[in-house]
Amino acid sequence: MKGFRYYGMVAAFMVAVLALSGCGQQAAQQSEVQVNTYKLAASDAQIPTSFNGTVTAENKTAIHARVSGHVVEKYVKGGEHVTKGQPLYRLDSRQYEANLASAQATAAGSSASYQNALRDLNRYQTLANEDAIARQTVDNQQAVAQEQQAQLQANQAAIQIAQDNLQDTVIYAPFDGTLEMDAIDIGTYVTAGSTTLVTLDSSDPVYVQFSMSESEYLSFMKSHNVTSLDNSTQLQLRLADGTIYPYMGTLVQAAKNLDSGTGNLIMKASFPNPNHLLLPNMYATIVSPGDIIKGAILVPTKAITQVLDKSFVFVVDADGTVKQTPVETGGTQGIYTIVKSGVKPGQDVVVDGLTKVRNDMKVKATELSKSQLESEK
Repeated sequence: MKGFRYYGMVAAFMVAVLALSGCGQQAAQQSEVQVNTYKLAASDAQIPTSFNGTVTAENKTAIHARVSGHVVEKYVKGGEHVTKGQPLYRLDSRQYEANLASAQATAAGSSASYQNALRDLNRYQTLANEDAIARQTVDNQQAVAQEQQAQLQANQAAIQIAQDNLQDTVIYAPFDGTLEMDAIDIGTYVTAGSTTLVTLDSSDPVYVQFSMSESEYLSFMKSHNVTSLDNSTQLQLRLADGTIYPYMGTLVQAAKNLDSGTGNLIMKASFPNPNHLLLPNMYATIVSPGDIIKGAILVPTKAITQVLDKSFVFVVDADGTVKQTPVETGGTQGIYTIVKSGVKPGQDVVVDGLTKVRNDMKVKATELSKSQLESEK
């Protein structure tokens, strides 16, 4: 009886061991998660440098009237795009029309007086030649004619001023651009040369103002192989949504010394803006070609994880075991980040499924080609 009970216990133990073994195998199978990997390779890479900037208008002017008066017509509204010579406002012109009519009437009287003075002068000269009157009379009349001529010229100049003032009651756009939102309303009294009707920003081309540190400036000069900054330097622009602006820009302005407050060099680049996509005060990033790094290891940026201030990648060994590996990163190139140390060519790194893997975990890896990886962008 005791032997039977002994063999029964042994049998039960073996069943339990087999059951536990099966559970372990099942757990091991469940722990092998599916991930995508990418095999690292070394290649030459040019790492662009970037500088934060702000879009500004090439020309920005406050529009003022040359004459005073109340606004009676407003042809535009804030935010509109206008072209050079387009009417913006009209002021009450009645007083200027009256001034012109008065100047014309005064000039007409002056013209008649001058003509009379000339006729008298001619008559006196004839009489003087016949010794009928004294030469002094002729001289006196000549002075009168000259005075009348000067008066006529002054009154004709007053007509021109009155005409100009009347024309200036309509205010035109001095150049192509976009109106800011500070346009005044109808009925506002405008003082000549003082009241701002609206502010006009030129829209094509536009400037992007940015700055670089002293070390960045020296590196920039070295990478472009130039000794002075000029408009031959081609620059790209990355917009706030990460897209690259379709038009290249050129460097057009650079300060001659470093800013005493920040120690940075202030610069401006000019970019075409035919579709008026770039707006003043818009955030943008200047992108400039940088140094070429020989034999750089480009790791997909999405394969890199951050823990505190450290960067890591998950390297998959030949047996499918994941190793969390610290890396030192450099610049970026598209969807890739240059890794200075920590990995080497030929290693496989996890690019998808990072949240499911842990150090020393077994995974089932599917290797992605370069074209497959880049098609996922």
